[in-house]
Amino acid sequence: MHIAIIGDQAATRQATTQLLSQLTTPTQPLQVTAYPTAEAFLFADQPADLLLLDIKLGSGMDGMTLAKQIREHDAATAIAFVSNYDEFVFDGYDVNALDYVIKPITSDKLQHLISKVAAQTQPKLLVFTTANGIQRVAMYDISAIEVTDHRLQVHTQKMTYTVAGQLKEFLPQLDENFIQIYRSIVINLNFLSQLEKNTVVMADGTSYPVSRQQAPLVKQAFFKHFRGLAHDSE
Repeated sequence: MHIAIIGDQAATRQATTQLLSQLTTPTQPLQVTAYPTAEAFLFADQPADLLLLDIKLGSGMDGMTLAKQIREHDAATAIAFVSNYDEFVFDGYDVNALDYVIKPITSDKLQHLISKVAAQTQPKLLVFTTANGIQRVAMYDISAIEVTDHRLQVHTQKMTYTVAGQLKEFLPQLDENFIQIYRSIVINLNFLSQLEKNTVVMADGTSYPVSRQQAPLVKQAFFKHFRGLAHDSE
């Protein structure tokens, strides 16, 4: 996780950086960059997962103005305001602030923020039981789920899990990237490489049949999905 500290007090920047360095672990790696002004942060043009942003900065643009400018083109980056006072706390709603931290900044306050950011960016998981126990697999890694010999086969990029249960039990858990193309088959549109009349071809070359009833819906979902991806990349 990359954290940007923006504040005009050098001692506070240094102390916060030191606290964050103490919180970094192999399972929670933290990269920290500190900036003395809003303008320095904008000039650096370095993406961050979390901004620790002082409301009042010594000169130039203040923290709230910077946050509003960021939100004009970035709705996702987590912003946490830092202040000695709570008078601006309601202004944070205007920029969808993650939190409003009253100084002094402590390890507990920072860990709370980090946990909130991690919870927001945690990938969606599909949880199921195999012969080896409970498995948790990120949905973005699943290419397809199919029923074979009364067992579910959950195909990921590296392996296939054999799962007890019925497909209908898992359908409500899947996100918007998945579509049922046949009574016994669900695919992840992100792995769909080619759409033919009665079949789909996945990125790994696997072909699956498409039912006549589902064919129009699959075609519609296919074009909607990839138009959306093209729009997101603009």
